Amino acid sequence: MNLFTADVGQGKVHIYDSGKDIFHGKLPQESLINLNIPGLKMGDTLVIECAHLREAHRFTLAQPFDYDQLEELKRNANEKGVTILLFPQKSTPKARKLAGVEADAKTDEADTKSIAQFLLKDQSAFYSLKEFFPKRLDDFKDEISSTVKYIKECNADINPAKSSEYGFGKIDYEDEVSKWIKKYSLKVVEYLSGDPELIAAIGLGFDKRGNVKVLVPNRIYTLVHSIIRPEDGSFRLRPDVKKVPNWKYIKAHYLGCKPYHMNQGVAASNYKHWMRRAVSEYAYPGKKSANTTDFQVGMSYEELIQLKKARTKVDKMTQKIWYALRKMIVEDGLR
Repeated sequence: MNLFTADVGQGKVHIYDSGKDIFHGKLPQESLINLNIPGLKMGDTLVIECAHLREAHRFTLAQPFDYDQLEELKRNANEKGVTILLFPQKSTPKARKLAGVEADAKTDEADTKSIAQFLLKDQSAFYSLKEFFPKRLDDFKDEISSTVKYIKECNADINPAKSSEYGFGKIDYEDEVSKWIKKYSLKVVEYLSGDPELIAAIGLGFDKRGNVKVLVPNRIYTLVHSIIRPEDGSFRLRPDVKKVPNWKYIKAHYLGCKPYHMNQGVAASNYKHWMRRAVSEYAYPGKKSANTTDFQVGMSYEELIQLKKARTKVDKMTQKIWYALRKMIVEDGLR
C-alpha cells in the first residue's frame, strides 16, 4: 500500500506521493474525481481533508464538488481498488507543527507532506481515520444538528458561571451546579475512594483542618455541569435520545476530544486547554510554560508518544471521575 495525500484549493488539486516523495501541484480538479493521479494503483490509500469532500454549497469555496461528483469519485475508487480516507481539517496545523513547519511557511506542498509524514509515523492516527462515503448536505446537517444543539445549550449554560468565577470567587454568584458542589464536595472525595490523584485532578484539596476545599473551580464545575443544568438542577440530556449521555458522548462532544469537531466553547476549552494540560505529566523538554504540554513545532515522534500517553492517562482519570459523579447524581440521586 502506498499513501497519497491531497489538498484542494483555488480550483486545483495538490497531491503528494509519499512512496516516491513526489509532489504534484495544481492538477485539475477532474484529476481527483477521475483518480487520474500519477502513480496511484490498486491497493493504495488516498487521504483528503474531510471538509473538501462534503457537498458544495454557496457559502464556502472549500467544498468544490457537488453530490454527483462525490458519488463519481466513490465509484472510481471502488473500481480502481483505492481507499479514500478523511483527515480531520483541524488536525492539519498539528501535522505541520510535528513536521517543523512554521505557520507562516504554510503551502499546499507543506500541508500534504506534513499529513503524510504524520500518518506514516503515527499508526494509531492513521487507523482512526474515517472512510469516505458521499453525503447529501441536508443529511450531513441532520446528523450533526442534535450535536450542535447540545453544544450550544452547554455553552449558553456555562458562560454566566465562567464570568462569575463559577461561584467560588469574590463575585456574588450561585447556581444549581455550584450549590451541588458546595453540598457534596466531601461526598465526591468518598466516591473517588480518597484517591489523591483523582481528587487533585478534579481540582479539590484540603485545608489545614482536613476540610475539603475547591481549589480549581472550573474543573469540578465543568464535569458536574455535564450532568446537571445550572438553572434548575435538571439532568442534562442528549437532544436526540432525551437521555443522560454516556462517557463516549461526553468525551467527544462536551469535552471536545474529537478531531472532527471545532470551536466547541467553554466546557471543551476548560478541559482540553486547562485541566488536561495542567494534570498531564508531560512537558516538552527544556520549557516550562503551560503550552509545553501540547504539540510543539519540530517535536519528535518519540516526544509525541510521551505526550499522547500522558494525555490518555488524564482522559482515563477524568473518565473515572465522571462516572463517580454520574453514579452520585443519576444512580444514587444525590441532588
